[in-house]
Amino acid sequence: MTTRLAQLDVDLGEKAGEIRALHGVNLGPIQNNGSMDLSECFKELAFPSVRLHDCPYVVADTVDVHCIFPIFDADADDPGNYRFAPTDDYIQAILDTGSQIAYRLGESIEHHTRRKYFVHPPRDFQKWAAICVNIIRHYNDGWANGFRHNIRYWEIWNEPWLHPKCWTGTHEQYYHLYEIAAKTIKAHDANLMVGGPAAAGGKPSPFAEGFLEHCRRTDAPLDFYSWHNYTPEPLDITEDAVACKKMLARYGFDKTESHLNEWNYLPAEGWTFHGAGKAPEMMRRAFAEIGGAYGAAFTAAMLIYMQDCPIDMANFYWARVGRWGFLDQYGAPRKNFWAFKAFRSLLDHAKRVRTTPNDPHTGYALLAGLAETHEAAMLLVNCRAREHTFVVTLRNWPWKGKAVCKRYVLDHARDLVLTGQDTLEENNATVRVPMLAPSFCYMTLTPDGKD
Repeated sequence: MTTRLAQLDVDLGEKAGEIRALHGVNLGPIQNNGSMDLSECFKELAFPSVRLHDCPYVVADTVDVHCIFPIFDADADDPGNYRFAPTDDYIQAILDTGSQIAYRLGESIEHHTRRKYFVHPPRDFQKWAAICVNIIRHYNDGWANGFRHNIRYWEIWNEPWLHPKCWTGTHEQYYHLYEIAAKTIKAHDANLMVGGPAAAGGKPSPFAEGFLEHCRRTDAPLDFYSWHNYTPEPLDITEDAVACKKMLARYGFDKTESHLNEWNYLPAEGWTFHGAGKAPEMMRRAFAEIGGAYGAAFTAAMLIYMQDCPIDMANFYWARVGRWGFLDQYGAPRKNFWAFKAFRSLLDHAKRVRTTPNDPHTGYALLAGLAETHEAAMLLVNCRAREHTFVVTLRNWPWKGKAVCKRYVLDHARDLVLTGQDTLEENNATVRVPMLAPSFCYMTLTPDGKD
């Protein structure tokens, strides 16, 4: 078989900004109603943000508006009508790991119940908004024996376009609820960041454009625009990110942040494996692929590609064990865990340097940075490229003398293990990295003689 080569370049002497921590997640470290605590993993990976969505599925009676204020006809101004305690503890566990909160106000998805219980439009939009403000007051202003957590980001509902799993009303009803809630929250505290609507992708759609037109017409605040994408192809997300910013600008929201607050690898057959009544073998194979080498390479590639996308916050779905997660049901790493591990290590070398430009069409990606100590690290991903070997030229390392380059590879057979080490005699040296897709390689470059 003829070896296919890709020639790549890393110039450690040319700065290219900072590597951005875009590896946020959905769901906190407390799992299985408290029988599993992933706090040490969360600290290890140092997630910048945790989005609170679908939380009652891991810890009962948390986050969702109906969980905190269960009797809608009760007095919204009476602290005795709120049940904050389970959510208090859930949020504190997240903050204790060093992550910040992005709080989704509303209700979790109701997948396959015959009846829908909580995803209906509230009977009184203004009262619902007042309840949301009291939740904010509890966590930010100390109301009802509360806290001063300074939670900045507040999202109004989740995927209201997905009828009836997430919203049984019309699009127009959601637009109106968003308008009332956003204005009420900003009237309470203008410094808070309010947004939505957790759209299906970043590209224009009737729902998305109807939402933006309503916000523009009613002068509803929109500090961030949230959207989701599950796909086997990184190009889908990078194109969505650009399309989203263009769409926002077209409606006059050019200063609105773009939040990709649900994303993950989706097998090529799409959603056919997912849902009630699906064959167990089909689901087992699909979720094994999501947590396996394909999902790992996709995740690592996306953490690189997003560096150059107009995305302000990103949250992988999810940090729960099993299925979509990067840990198995026992809390042990799946292969996609190592994508987060490698990226977290790269953030210790956050001074980004120039590399061969990334293009999702190629199927591979490269990101490199320097630490304060001037040691270097690189993450090279082969998501789906046909190339078998990557030839990486390393230029202008910031010390005199030799350098040692170590390579740690993840593929179907290995989990980020040391696979090679080269001593480079002089600056402007070349390293050959054999990599068949799907795989990635984390590389370090240090002065010779330094561990």
